[in-house]
Amino acid sequence: MTTQPERLHHLLDRARRGVILPAEGEQLAELVAHLVAAQCTDQLAVCDAHHLPPVAGCPYPRCRAAAAAGRAATA
Repeated sequence: MTTQPERLHHLLDRARRGVILPAEGEQLAELVAHLVAAQCTDQLAVCDAHHLPPVAGCPYPRCRAAAAAGRAATA
């Protein structure tokens, strides 16, 4: 059995070469959806526990918005 990262790399390779099967395309879409959902969850967790004064150049949306508004990132 392959691991999730190995499967993702395999499916991406097949997609790049243009030989992906329809069922593999569905699997790839599902794996990508899981990655996006995990990224959003991680990003929200970081934002929720982020630095109190906003830091210039911080990539997190809540911090960017706080910096633009001149308030604390956790407000």
